[in-house]
Amino acid sequence: MTDLPDLPGQPEAPDDDQVRERRVIARSRFFLRIAIISVALITVLGIVGQFGVNAITESPTTVEPIQSSVLLCPEPGVGAQAGSRMTAAVVPGQPGQDEGAGKVSVTTLTGKVSERATLTAPGAQTEIAGRGRKLPPIRVIGTGALAPGLIANQWSRDPRGQGRGMASTPCDAAGSDFWFVGGGAVAGRQTRVVLVNPDAFAAVVDLVIYGPDGIVDAPGGRGLVVNPLQRMYVRLDALAPGVATTAMHVIARTGRVGASIDDDQMSGLRSIGTEWVPRSAAPATKVYVPGVFPGSGVRVLAIAAPGEQDAQVSIRVLSSDGTFQPAERDRVTVPNDSVVSMDMSSVTQGQAATLELTSDTPIVAGMRQFFGSQRVQNDTAYAAGAQALTTTAAVSGLPVQGATRVHLALTAPAGATKVQVSLLPYLGRDRVSTPVQVQTVSIAAGSVVWLPLRLRQQSAWFTAVVTPLGTEPYLVAHQVLERSSFGDLVTGYPWAALRTEVTVPTAVQDPSLPVRK
Repeated sequence: MTDLPDLPGQPEAPDDDQVRERRVIARSRFFLRIAIISVALITVLGIVGQFGVNAITESPTTVEPIQSSVLLCPEPGVGAQAGSRMTAAVVPGQPGQDEGAGKVSVTTLTGKVSERATLTAPGAQTEIAGRGRKLPPIRVIGTGALAPGLIANQWSRDPRGQGRGMASTPCDAAGSDFWFVGGGAVAGRQTRVVLVNPDAFAAVVDLVIYGPDGIVDAPGGRGLVVNPLQRMYVRLDALAPGVATTAMHVIARTGRVGASIDDDQMSGLRSIGTEWVPRSAAPATKVYVPGVFPGSGVRVLAIAAPGEQDAQVSIRVLSSDGTFQPAERDRVTVPNDSVVSMDMSSVTQGQAATLELTSDTPIVAGMRQFFGSQRVQNDTAYAAGAQALTTTAAVSGLPVQGATRVHLALTAPAGATKVQVSLLPYLGRDRVSTPVQVQTVSIAAGSVVWLPLRLRQQSAWFTAVVTPLGTEPYLVAHQVLERSSFGDLVTGYPWAALRTEVTVPTAVQDPSLPVRK
């Protein structure tokens, strides 16, 4: 056979040795690539195992309606000459209320008196009246679709007895960390810390007290054991005798509690002021004090600087006339771990106001307000440090009486904004109320609107609801004022946002963990 000539453009056919050599090189390169990929994968997994999944990406979160809410009313019953009531409501129109069933149970904790009530629908309201009986603390539990928007309040009134005064406080959520600015332990004044344990196991609580000279050495306030379903009273004069102005940090080391502080002042045998000290916002470098009420009397601002550094605090006043910097009281230095107080009545000049405090280190703040003249002091009320709101807020139990007036103090601390104000009249236990007297209120930037609320129908009390209509933040506080020939009675406090939603992290598998089948 004749050999065929080589065709142009075709490669020369390799011999067997060349084929084997190429296969070996290709096989070597393949295994080398596998080795490099394996080493890289092991390194990445090691980094993820050391730093967690967030080394690759942040864990995603979702916002969901709350499924449970526990509120505690510390002491809704008072003496025989007073009227008192605890009120509860589920503010309608909140996210999550249309998702399944829910229930609210209102019960007194262990004690000689037992009361019970329920709420079964959004918009429903209920009450437990004291009417001369001293009630145990009351626990309000909301579950399912009735947990979002659940609020409660306690209110008491004694027009002329030894405990003369009007006092109110929100029934706060059970927790482990609380701040209060107010209270003292001098002659004629009694301040009590009221601790309530809502659970079936003991709670251990520490009280850290700040005074004008620093943290008060009070070993009796450490390691307090609050028994299950019980209430404990701690008198401030037993822990910090002679200290006129205090701030307090309540810390539950084990379990959770409800924490409240009441403050009474006497002149001889006559009461000249009784009120609950509202809870203050946690320490921050910008704090607002809304609810500085109009009228004559001293307005004592107290600022505490918990921490290792002194606080340099600048003060601005927001009023119906706009924002201004006070000429003489625009700046104050607060020593670390101490409380400084000053009278701001010459600055506010008897008008409704909100104070804006800006500090270089976190602070807490509050204000004690006296009503009356130098010769006759009628009653006291407190304002507390707060943060601006961007969601709905509400308060229940606002009384409807002939001589009683209710006002809202609405503040726009940044830009101009609008809010919607509506009222829910109390129609009876567990009866659903729909909003009435709905109005839109415009608030100019840096100003305060003093808004009267007058329910135009027959009812013992009502719930007021404030809903923002814009994106700018707002602040709100209320005042209840009763005119009386025995002297005016006053109460009120700043509002907090409704508890409706919670941020929940989404579970993500950690690739550094082995998976077993």
